[in-house]
Amino acid sequence: MADVASTPELRKRLFDIKRDHSHDEAVILIEAMLKEEYSRLEPIIKKEREAYLRMDVDDAGQQNDIADLRLSAVEAYQPSYIIENFLADMKVDILPLLPKYEGRFEVSSRGGDIWTLSVASLKENAMRTLGGHCNVVGDVIVLERLLYDHAYLAAVMKLTDDYEPGKPSYVEFDFYTVVFDEEVQALVKVPLDAK
Repeated sequence: MADVASTPELRKRLFDIKRDHSHDEAVILIEAMLKEEYSRLEPIIKKEREAYLRMDVDDAGQQNDIADLRLSAVEAYQPSYIIENFLADMKVDILPLLPKYEGRFEVSSRGGDIWTLSVASLKENAMRTLGGHCNVVGDVIVLERLLYDHAYLAAVMKLTDDYEPGKPSYVEFDFYTVVFDEEVQALVKVPLDAK
């Protein structure tokens, strides 16, 4: 991935644009950068999904390869993520900028004063390969973004350290991964008050 700018280089470039241009000009330039990133990302995620579909997901010998594939997809998304966050910090609504793809499941969204989380239950073989060889059975998988057709950016949430059975508990972000429609066993929509 030599063509992808390092995180510090990308952040410096974004700050330079913001410093050297008016707000409106900076937004136009940074949105153009984001579109370029999405164009770069699409064939990468397409290739990852095609590779996944060729694998035997039930073969224990391929679990590391699938985990590496997920990690590669998340790393490829990082520049887009940085630009999206930068635009959001500039008070730009990035939702209209996101590419539109086909997917069987809805991603998490905000409407009015309600966050609706798409909490996915994944098939057992998918659980075994999540997050760089991590066993996440029992953790919460939230579908955050449709990165490509039927390929989702997902957040793995874990119980906070103060968890005690029978008491109210909270979850916190653990890591990002990529999951595919084929891995989702069930989806539960969880509305949260965003106030």
